[in-house]
Amino acid sequence: MNPIAQKIIDTCEANFDANADNCSGFVKAVSTDLSVTLTGQADDIVDQIQTADWQQLADGVEAKAKADDGWLVVGGLKGGENVPPQSHGHVVIVVSGPLAHDLYPSGYWGKLGSTGKENTTINWAWNTDSRDKVIYAAVQV
Repeated sequence: MNPIAQKIIDTCEANFDANADNCSGFVKAVSTDLSVTLTGQADDIVDQIQTADWQQLADGVEAKAKADDGWLVVGGLKGGENVPPQSHGHVVIVVSGPLAHDLYPSGYWGKLGSTGKENTTINWAWNTDSRDKVIYAAVQV
C-alpha cells in the first residue's frame, strides 16, 4: 500500500473515537492532522471541497483510485441534496480499500446523534436514494 494512503488510514483511526458522533468534526480533525484546512459543518465542507484547491472526481471509482494513490479524498452531500432533504449534510473520508458493488469506495465517518463507521464502504453512509449523488474531491497531502 502507498505509505501516504496508509498514513491517512492511521490518521482516521487515531481520530475516530473522539469524533464518532460528528461527521464534520471527524473530517476536520483528520484533515487538520494532514495539514489541510476545512472549517464549518458538513454543508460548509462540501462547498470547500468544490473550490479550485481541490480536484473534482467523477465518482466513487475515481475517489478510490486517488485514495489508493495517497491523496486526501473527501466525499459529501449537502443536507438539502439528500433524498429526502435533511437539515444537515454529511461528509466522509475516503480511504484505500475495496469498492462495494464496483461503485462505492471504503471510508470513515462520524454520524450526528449516532456512531459512524470505520473502514466501511460508503454505500452505508447514505441511503440508497442519496448515495449516488455524493460529491468527491481530492487534494494532495
